[in-house]
Amino acid sequence: MRKLIFILFISFFLFNLSAIDSVEQLKSSLHKLKGIEKAKILYKLASQSDSLEITEKIEYCTQAKKIALNLDNDELLSDILLLESEIIKETNDIEKYSLSMEKYIKLYKKITQLEMESYKKQVSKQIKIRNSFMIGFLIILNIAIIVFARYRIKTVDQIKLERANKQLDELSRIDPLTSISNRRDILEKIEYETLRFERNKKIFSLVMGDIDNFKAVNDNYGHECGDYVLKALVETIILSLRKQDIVARWGGEEFILLLPETDLEGGRIAAEKVRSNIEQNKFIYNKKRIPITITFGVTEYSSNKDVNGCIKEADSALYKGKNKGRNRVEIYNTEDILIG
Repeated sequence: MRKLIFILFISFFLFNLSAIDSVEQLKSSLHKLKGIEKAKILYKLASQSDSLEITEKIEYCTQAKKIALNLDNDELLSDILLLESEIIKETNDIEKYSLSMEKYIKLYKKITQLEMESYKKQVSKQIKIRNSFMIGFLIILNIAIIVFARYRIKTVDQIKLERANKQLDELSRIDPLTSISNRRDILEKIEYETLRFERNKKIFSLVMGDIDNFKAVNDNYGHECGDYVLKALVETIILSLRKQDIVARWGGEEFILLLPETDLEGGRIAAEKVRSNIEQNKFIYNKKRIPITITFGVTEYSSNKDVNGCIKEADSALYKGKNKGRNRVEIYNTEDILIG
C-alpha cells in the first residue's frame, strides 16, 4: 500500500513538473514572437495552463486582447473574451464576470454587423450589462426557435407543399397509362445498377422489347383497345419476372427490362419466358381475342460499356429479331450494328 501511494505521488509530481516545463517553454517563446502568433501563445497559456494563477491568466488574456484589437481580428478577440469570461467566472466575482460577458456579446453584435460604437453611446454601463444579457438571451432563444421550427415544426402549408412535391416527383417517374416506370425513372435505376457493378461486380442485363405489329391493333380495333393491350401486357410481364426485376415503358409500344444480377444467358431465359407467356395469353377486348406477340433484344452490362451503349446494344438485338420474323428473343453480339 505504501509503495502504491509512493508511485502515485511520484507520478503526480512528474506530471506537474512536465506541465510546468511546458508552460515555461511557452513563456520563453513569447519574446521571439509578434502579432497574431504571440496572441495565440498568450491565449494558449491562459486556456491550458492549470499551474498558473487566475490573475496571471487574466493578464495573458489582456495582452492577447490588445494584440487582437491592434490587428482588428474580431474572431480571435471573440475567443479571448469568451476565455476571459470563463476564467473570471472561477473567481466567483459576478460583477467582473457580467462585464466580461457584456464585452463578448458586444463583439458578437459587431461580427453580425451591428454597430458597437453607437450602442456604447446610447446606454449607461448598468443598462448595457442588462441589455447585453437580454440580447444574448434573445439570440439564443431565436436560434433555438429557428432550429426547432426547422426540424420539428411543419405547418399545414408546408406539409401540403411537401406532399404535392412528392406527388409531382412520383408522377414524373411513372407512365400514366401503365403505372410502371417511365424512361427517366428506369435510366436512374440503370445508373444505380452500374454503380453496384463498379462496387461489387454485380452484373445485370437489359432487355428491350417491342410489341409486334402494334399499329395494326390500333388501326383495326381502335386506340382504346391498344391501351387495354398495353396495360394487360404489362401485367403479364410483371407476373413473369422476379420481384427485383424492373419493367419500364420506353415509349409507345416499346418496353425495357432491367434484370439485376443476371448474365446474358439468364437474361435470354427470362426474356423467353416473358415472350412465351405473352404469346399464350388471351387478350380479350369486346369479346374478341387480340393476338399479341413481342420481340426482345438482350444484352449484358460490362465495364467497357456505358448506359447508352448498353441500351443501343439491346435495341440492336431487338431489331435483329424483327428482321428475322418477330416474336423471338435475340441476344446482342459484337457483329450487331448499333441502332443510334
